[in-house]
Amino acid sequence: ELNHGQAHNQPPLIAIPGLDGTIGSIEPVVSRLAHRREVIVVDFSAEQNQTLEMLVAEISALLAAQQFSALDIMGQSIGTILAAQLSASPKLPARRVVLTCTFTRARWTTLRWVVRLTRLSPRFLYRLTSPLTIALSCGPVGDGRQHPAFAASRDSDKEAIARRTAWQIGRDFSADLARVPAPLLILMGQKDRFVPHAGREIAKLRALLAERPEARVLPVANAGHIFLPSAAIDEASERIEAFLQ
Repeated sequence: ELNHGQAHNQPPLIAIPGLDGTIGSIEPVVSRLAHRREVIVVDFSAEQNQTLEMLVAEISALLAAQQFSALDIMGQSIGTILAAQLSASPKLPARRVVLTCTFTRARWTTLRWVVRLTRLSPRFLYRLTSPLTIALSCGPVGDGRQHPAFAASRDSDKEAIARRTAWQIGRDFSADLARVPAPLLILMGQKDRFVPHAGREIAKLRALLAERPEARVLPVANAGHIFLPSAAIDEASERIEAFLQ
């Protein structure tokens, strides 16, 4: 865990990053939110679990041991699935939940190829092509060429990336998202290329949560699966801060 900001009169925000498990994909948003609250980033880059649910159990046990009286939870990409499952744990007093760039299901065929190519790629080639993969699959980039996600992707453990990618194949996470017990904000990039179709995914999420007036699904303009352009980071940070307040 990595702590950012100072404790105020609000619950701490537990932030769960994307596939590489480091702060990279969410660092700009965390930096902005940490001006007003304590943000605890869960770094799972070194985890060795065989299933997503085993990782959730490990994170849940670590957080429960700290005996928070209340907490907020935020996730990005696969971190949203971890966040959704964590929020449903009776051991964790989740007050509000934010999911950025979530998915009911990903592009399974594409992910199968990603797993194979990642495992077969020599380390030097993986490091060389990772930033381009982020730009193509998670863009648009805009003025976000120095976003920490690019450096994080180069340094990530490719075997762990392949293993965590495989966790998403053949699964529909609609039930996990629907079971989030707390007030929920979902922010989706209007140009998210990770899901089969961004517009249809937003509509599907809204339909899934239609009977929950405390749940909102909002698009972020000119953003993809990682909020790379500064305008998208600003918009997302403002919406999250307003929701948590």
